[in-house]
Amino acid sequence: MNRYCRQANTTDKHMRVGIIGDAKRAVAWESHLRPFEAVREVVIAPTLDDLGPVDAAVLIDDSINNLHLLSDAIRLGIHSYLVSRLPSDRTMLEKVYHQSQEAAVSVQFSHWPSIAPSTRWMIQQMPKPDLIQIIRENSILNYTDNRENFRYYWIDELALIIKWMSMSTHRIETKEITLERAETGLQIQIKFESGSTASIFFLATGLENRHRRIVSDRHLLLDLDVTEQNVRAIRQGRENHLDVSSKSFDATRVAELSAILFLKSIQMKQESAFTPYDALITANSVDKIDRQLQNATRQ
Repeated sequence: MNRYCRQANTTDKHMRVGIIGDAKRAVAWESHLRPFEAVREVVIAPTLDDLGPVDAAVLIDDSINNLHLLSDAIRLGIHSYLVSRLPSDRTMLEKVYHQSQEAAVSVQFSHWPSIAPSTRWMIQQMPKPDLIQIIRENSILNYTDNRENFRYYWIDELALIIKWMSMSTHRIETKEITLERAETGLQIQIKFESGSTASIFFLATGLENRHRRIVSDRHLLLDLDVTEQNVRAIRQGRENHLDVSSKSFDATRVAELSAILFLKSIQMKQESAFTPYDALITANSVDKIDRQLQNATRQ
């Protein structure tokens, strides 16, 4: 057995956790990990080979090869948390998914929308919405700075929808808004096998920055202002009046919460907050959307 391969013991609560990545970010993640009783020691190293034997690792890597690093860690039997933008390389994600199943290790991706306390609370209130609608607008002044993030915005929201609904998509329709060659907006409409629907509308030419997630079923409507992390809950009250309440959340500790969820998934031998399977089925839908956008461009 490789010298790095050591499964965490869920009863001894003495894990040695490694961190790989930029030194400044690694120190921040060390502060998230050290307070937990489950962690005996935290080590920071530039590569996997420099870590020595560890039970788990946080891999801070936004490079295009980060799935290869994750794959190497899984092959060594290390429970792994990849902190990066959500990858969409379907071939590598499929490999990572099968590796993690065979190695029986916990793997988590840092998909912040599904880890945020506000979203987790909303999912508890409404596990299977009839409708999910996501609206995101960026001001024109910020468009140039954020253009490279255009793709990651909608992939993040798509991943949230697919994880939340937890069922196969029946149909996906995509329409891109372009001015000459400039991508200025995107609309994605999704229909699920249950009949539920979801939509994402992104606009890069808004008057102001705005980001909302609205979900509803026959009994409840939840309206999240993502920027303010405030949720309005609307229900039918007496005499057909609507009862409106609100709840605020602290988004400043999302990274710390994600570390807790990762460690708990190892201890309890449960699925992580965002698994390789979640990433893989998202990548399948991303692939469909990419093909639709490419076909539209050729016309």
